[in-house]
Amino acid sequence: MSHRNASLATGFARAIFELALEPWLASMDAVYEKLVANPNIGPQLDDKALPFAERQKQMDALLPDDAPQNVRNFFYTLVKDGKVHMLNDIRSSVLSLMTQAAKVEETVVTTAVPLTDDEKAAFEEKLRAKYGDNLDIHFKVDPKIVGGVVVQVGDKILDGSLAAKINAVEHTLKSLS
Repeated sequence: MSHRNASLATGFARAIFELALEPWLASMDAVYEKLVANPNIGPQLDDKALPFAERQKQMDALLPDDAPQNVRNFFYTLVKDGKVHMLNDIRSSVLSLMTQAAKVEETVVTTAVPLTDDEKAAFEEKLRAKYGDNLDIHFKVDPKIVGGVVVQVGDKILDGSLAAKINAVEHTLKSLS
């Protein structure tokens, strides 16, 4: 995959990730706001002495009409287990995970020949030292780069390939003539 395509793929993947979480966050926000507005409802939903079917109907009244079934099932599980009081903590954890996931940088190391495990480990160590631990590192081989290495960290491309150096020399020679 070209560097431009890899960057586009990462952009599409982030959009899918955010869209996938949207109904969850919207439902959590809607239910939480209603629980805050009426503080008596939360303890009732957590009260296992009350029949589940009754508590489930109360939860249905809090959920947005367009909440997907898997989101509804999650809320029903909270009701069944008496854990509705944990909703704000769960929402905070989801937002934290989203932030961490957004910080993960897709990293591709391209070489002309396959690297040994030791060489890969050395590359990983140097990249993490420079860019941090939130790297998802993949190695690929592309003989077209002739030699050297091309490293893509997120949107940054470090092209130390022999092919790039040859192209630069050719460009310089053409500009001199």
